[in-house]
Amino acid sequence: MNGCSGALLRRHGGLADGEHELQRQCFAQKRLYALQVESTDACLQDCVFCYAGAGPVATRGLSTAELEAVLQDAAFLGIHAIDWLGGDPLARPDWYELMCRARDLGLTNNVWTSGLPLADPAVAARVHEVAGRGFVSVHADSINRQTLARLRRGGDTGQLDAILAGVDNLLALGRSPDRMLNCIAFTAAQDPQDTIDTMRWWLERKGIRTCLTMFNPSGSGAALASLAPHPDAVRAVCRERDRLSFGEDGGSIGAMDTDKFYCGTMATVTFTGDVTPCSVIRDGVDNIRNRPLREIVEQHLEALVHARLHEPRDLPEPCGGCRHNDHCWGCRASAYHACGDADGLDPHCPFALAGDPAGREGTAPP
Repeated sequence: MNGCSGALLRRHGGLADGEHELQRQCFAQKRLYALQVESTDACLQDCVFCYAGAGPVATRGLSTAELEAVLQDAAFLGIHAIDWLGGDPLARPDWYELMCRARDLGLTNNVWTSGLPLADPAVAARVHEVAGRGFVSVHADSINRQTLARLRRGGDTGQLDAILAGVDNLLALGRSPDRMLNCIAFTAAQDPQDTIDTMRWWLERKGIRTCLTMFNPSGSGAALASLAPHPDAVRAVCRERDRLSFGEDGGSIGAMDTDKFYCGTMATVTFTGDVTPCSVIRDGVDNIRNRPLREIVEQHLEALVHARLHEPRDLPEPCGGCRHNDHCWGCRASAYHACGDADGLDPHCPFALAGDPAGREGTAPP
């Protein structure tokens, strides 16, 4: 394949360790490989930009029975993995039982946590057990405590120390760094060099790669358009992310946080029950409180997986001629929030910004 090697994409881009080829098959068949499930809106991090409007105490969310029905339908639909989101899924009292239920149904558990609960060795041990071959992602936007404090309503208050302790707990249990990620939400409140230093730190000190997401004014963050990062800053951090994740071979996933095989085989159930193409697109095609998930997916599958874009020739220009389009198609959420079309052009893409249809580096237009 062009650009990124298959081995490196298996390690990071597809988020499907050991099942990357299966995920690619799902993409070719335009069906779901993974389901993101926002199990709660509770999270102790209290990020200023949170799409879900999460806070320290749960105020909304799906019941245990509703989530069990979602898991049953996911298994019925042939979905392979559950990506547990929030808030922080570990803030939910019955998180372990729900993840055990998913595992019993043959579903892989991928856990997207703030990382704070993992500081408790008993919690870390249970997460390591129930995640199995899945991955665990923590969320430290910066290794610099002052930067992190600006991004949390209550300041840092020891959050970074707790996250690092939790990561060390998982590593001590034998979890491979290749089955872990640190997630960074990049905003205009962060200096690009700070983010670059943070990505390097995680890889050099812990062997852990970064899932780099670009802030979009979505959901509860819709009024925070000023936090959208500048194109030059996006280009700088994405270039270094690509270098760290894919080496010097010139591979890139643009301004995406993963490859197209992940977001082209995934749907989301939000904590209010809406079914959307991803957690950053908050407008649902329907709600599980109206109809069962299996019926919603069967009716809206093409919209959820962006079926129209699965052939490179059908991508918006200049993506159709980009040398990275065998694994990249731009961030669909960024396209949606920029122009109201989830199948449109990603305005954050450093190559499109540079007017470079060949997918090379360049200078962004003013």
